[in-house]
Amino acid sequence: MAKKSDRNEQVHVDAKTFDGSQQPQGIVIYTNKVVITQGTLKITGDKATVYLNDDNSVKRAVIDGKPATVQQQDEVGNWMHGRASNIDYDNETSVAILTGNAHVDQPNKGTSDGDKLTYNTEDSTMKGESNGTSTIHMTFQPKTQPGAAPAAKPADNTKKP
Repeated sequence: MAKKSDRNEQVHVDAKTFDGSQQPQGIVIYTNKVVITQGTLKITGDKATVYLNDDNSVKRAVIDGKPATVQQQDEVGNWMHGRASNIDYDNETSVAILTGNAHVDQPNKGTSDGDKLTYNTEDSTMKGESNGTSTIHMTFQPKTQPGAAPAAKPADNTKKP
């Protein structure tokens, strides 16, 4: 599950330009080198449309990029890295919808690719779908066997003086 302490962190946004209203229910559009962070959550892209709720905090962020990216660490230190043409992140439900050449990599678990991947950062669950003749592709990491011997090192055939 995503690091719960991230929810209590401030949201930071960096960009070259912005336009909008930071009023309740306002919309702010950030462009050029957009980086949004909240604790270990980091989202990047070319353009972000940020929707604010009644208390002027971030409700949702829609990020476009070539690609847009998202990453977050879970409670035990594992990372999730995602990229797509568009990422729609709902801060209230902790769901990221990645569309357009979507890719999610969980280094200790595996990878997923498809036209659309829906990732829940609260419980690390995911749904995927692809359009037309394309398919979803997933790769799973094998479990490390207990007591497995480490790979043998190659012999050092160099002569020492």
